[in-house]
Amino acid sequence: MPKNPSTEELAVVILAAGKGTRMKSSLPKVLHTLGNRPLLTYPVEAAQKLGADRIVVIVGHKAELVKEAFKDVPNLGFALQEPQLGTGHAVICAQDDLMDHKGDVLILCGDVPGISQVTLLNLIEKHRSQNYELTVLGMEPSDPAHYGRLVTAENGELTRIVEYRDANPEQRKIRQVNAGIYLARTQTMLKHLPLLKTENDQNEYYLTDLVEIMHKRGMKVGYSLCSDPTEVAGINSVEELKALEKKMLPQDEEVLECAG
Repeated sequence: MPKNPSTEELAVVILAAGKGTRMKSSLPKVLHTLGNRPLLTYPVEAAQKLGADRIVVIVGHKAELVKEAFKDVPNLGFALQEPQLGTGHAVICAQDDLMDHKGDVLILCGDVPGISQVTLLNLIEKHRSQNYELTVLGMEPSDPAHYGRLVTAENGELTRIVEYRDANPEQRKIRQVNAGIYLARTQTMLKHLPLLKTENDQNEYYLTDLVEIMHKRGMKVGYSLCSDPTEVAGINSVEELKALEKKMLPQDEEVLECAG
């Protein structure tokens, strides 16, 4: 198992602003419970175990409820994303909290409770050992379906992430896909965030566009594979939440430890 990187500065940004429409509830998605604890607890604890020197939670829908639930967590702050204009915009909203940070920033999702320490430590180790400016967590699911494809150069570096709907037949054959977790050198990322544009169907700022932007500007960009795609499964409905809880309960403590 890779050693804990707590000797180097690490900030963590957790995306938790979404309404979670498919949850069919007035409660913010990240406050729905798994194992009697809010979903957001899991990525927060993952960040703490990595020795993060600061944690920034991006809040939006019913922000005050989320703030109240996590107000006593040390080294944890909040940044408001209102309106919600995509993953890139979410990180832009955290700029003020990261401006003086000299290390790396890890970007997690508030509705992905199953990510393990081993996977995150492997991501950090790959990022730092290869001297990448940006590293994407990838996976190889049995059915890559409509995930964004990781397009690489001959040297193995990541050149862009192509969404399924935009991919050509050859790109759709790629097995490695985006798992939605990112690690970047904080100052390099902040320098490139203003280059994000909203030229897409959703008219939003996509964090994934940073891969191509940074690659074209000569930055080293790579990826690290998660061995178990179920770790990065997001919770988008009550049914998915119940299914994950049912899977967790027989192993309870073991899986909770893995999730945190």
